[in-house]
Amino acid sequence: MRKKNTTIAIRCTDEESRRIHELAERHGLRLNDFVMRCALGKKIVVANGIDEIVKQQKAIGRNLNQITTLGNMDRLTAVNFQPLLDEHQKVTEMIGQLLREAK
Repeated sequence: MRKKNTTIAIRCTDEESRRIHELAERHGLRLNDFVMRCALGKKIVVANGIDEIVKQQKAIGRNLNQITTLGNMDRLTAVNFQPLLDEHQKVTEMIGQLLREAK
């Protein structure tokens, strides 16, 4: 981890300060991180919808864990994986859409 030991102070108008803070918040970043990324020319990407994808991925993981547990207990005779595969495909498509939007 890099050590941050230097401070850079800038002067701006109240309006500029408000806009910078607003942009940092809109990008979901702390002010320091937002300003550093902008100043160093790094790309800032906002991934709207990522919370829904994470929620769905967790649900898929829980389903797989439940199936695995039941299988290890010899309580399963057959499993229909189609609904799980359909959900996985849906989430994968959502991830692809977010990546296309980020470019």
